[in-house]
Amino acid sequence: MTVYYLVLYSTPDKSHRRPTPPEVQPRPKSWYLDPLVAAQKREVHQRLVRRWLNGAAPHSVLKTDVFEEAFGRDQLLFDLFPKAGLVVGMDIDPTHAAAAQHNAPPRPFAFLVTDVRRTAFRPSSFDVILSNSTLDHFDTAAELRSALDELARLLRPGGTLIVTLDNPRNPFYRILRWLSRRRFAPFSLGCTASRRQLNAWLEASGLIVTTNDWLIHNPRLLSTALFLALRRTLGRSADPLIRALLGLFSLLGRLPTRSLTACFVAACAHKPADKRTPAGPLHPWPGRQYTRTQ
Repeated sequence: MTVYYLVLYSTPDKSHRRPTPPEVQPRPKSWYLDPLVAAQKREVHQRLVRRWLNGAAPHSVLKTDVFEEAFGRDQLLFDLFPKAGLVVGMDIDPTHAAAAQHNAPPRPFAFLVTDVRRTAFRPSSFDVILSNSTLDHFDTAAELRSALDELARLLRPGGTLIVTLDNPRNPFYRILRWLSRRRFAPFSLGCTASRRQLNAWLEASGLIVTTNDWLIHNPRLLSTALFLALRRTLGRSADPLIRALLGLFSLLGRLPTRSLTACFVAACAHKPADKRTPAGPLHPWPGRQYTRTQ
């Protein structure tokens, strides 16, 4: 497998940026999700990350794909780590990385094109790695496990990896996966793992799993069709009804059946501390330095 990367930095002054080439022009925001669903997804994921980090302020952060930052109102990265010295978004698709870079605010962001199964980063590069529904697009469990091994390699001792995958116990998952393989789907779903499998694979990669959760309890197929019908019929007037339905669906997360209704399974894992690792932050690729913002 070839290791390659393309680095795109956000700039302090957007007026000095070159126009985005036509082939990487961002599509309309949240074209793949209703705006209120996108806001819900963003809020749920950011709340989870903040809760699991418990006030920690990482120096260096990696997000393993930037589809949301490129195209959606469900973006997570731009305001989640305000004190980080470097926030890196990677993606296998150059158009996604370029569109995310175009949308990024003037902060220390870098966007790279590289493969999560074998990245261009050196070991122990990141304090926090966020991988939200990235690894569930591979065709095989072996590829998923290879990506987990790679993320464990990139994590600094004492660092935190947060992973979410499609929930295979959700009764709509297999139907959704089949539909995602059709030509009209924006992306396809691949292999995923149960909570128990995910935890076992993380521990096999040398990490310690500390907690799990179940995220987003909207019935994906039914809710998507329903919200689309409401939008086409009522337009913006559908907002109160969609908000009410999202609130009702979220109550499913309080029930004992939440492992069946959740769209995603989430895991938080830590890498055991190693006294031999230098205390100061190291740049993920050689030859560059960065400092933490205050």
